[in-house]
Formats: sequence, structure tokens, C-alpha cells
Amino acid sequence: MHSFQWIQWALGVIVALGMTRILLSTVHMGLARHTVKLDWVPFVWAANIFFLLLQFSWMFVGLDGTVKIWRFAVFFALLCFVVTLFVAAALVLPNTEAQAGTDLRDWFGRDGRWALPFLAAYAFLAYPFNWYFDGAPAEENQAAGLIVLLSLIAFFTKSRRVLTVTTFLVFVITVLIVIQMILYS
Repeated sequence: MHSFQWIQWALGVIVALGMTRILLSTVHMGLARHTVKLDWVPFVWAANIFFLLLQFSWMFVGLDGTVKIWRFAVFFALLCFVVTLFVAAALVLPNTEAQAGTDLRDWFGRDGRWALPFLAAYAFLAYPFNWYFDGAPAEENQAAGLIVLLSLIAFFTKSRRVLTVTTFLVFVITVLIVIQMILYS
């Protein structure tokens, strides 16, 4: 087996676990809708993270022809990169009805928002990876910069209005990333 296939398998497992975590948590919250007051904000952040996991896995497939010799340092850096997104996926929605309490808005304000610094870290780490693999300068990765900024604003804000606006804006950016991925792949 080629080294890329081993690396792809290892990182793919983490991506799949992150996607599974988001899907299962979404189902659990759907089933808990009779006892937990749901809120759209954590679901939109979960969708953002889900699509960025998908985008990472698609981007990673393209590295097979880019990297001639895989070094452990590059693999470890990619592992740390995708782990930030996995942690965001694990934190964005509660696992169970009991964990959610009675109001998902309260839960997100207390616990779920901790996914956002990990999402910001993932977007920030896109800069060195895009430079290393594609030679892309920072100004070509404006979407990542906006995700970093907006995620951190959403994390630190106490204002529902600011949270709503940042959530919506990151969703629009994520949709544009997915559209770009569809059109240019």
C-alpha cells in the first residue's frame, strides 16, 4: 500500500468520526424535540463544520499528486489540522437529551460555543497548509480569515444579535466554499 493511502485512511477515519458525531447529535436532538427547546444556531454551526469536514476530505484527495514524498512531520501537521475540526464537531451539539438540558440555546451559550475556537483554529491553520501545498499567499484565502474572525466574535459575544449575524455569515461563506468545490473540481 502506498504511503498516501495509509495517511488518507488515518485522516479519513477522523473526518468520518467527526461527520458521524454531527449526524448522531443532530438525530438525538431531533428525537429530544419534545423535551428540549431547540435553537437553530447550533445546527447551523454543525452544518458549517460538517461541510468543512467534507471539504477537507475532498481537498486531501488532491494531495496525492502534489506531495511526492510524505514525511511524518507533514502527516502529523495534517493530523493536528483535522483534529481541530473533529473537536469542533464533537463540541458543537450535545450527545444526549440529558446533556442538552431543557433549552439548546442555553446549552450552546454555555458549552456548544466552545466548538468555535477550534473551528477558528482550523481555518487559521488553512493558511500555512495552502501555502505549503499550493504556494498560495494569505490574501488568496480570505474565506479562512473571515471564518477565523467571525467564529471568534461568535465565541466571545454575549449578544444574541451578534451571534445570529456571525452564524449567518459563516454559513454563507461555507456555502460559497462548497459551491467553489463543486464548480472547480
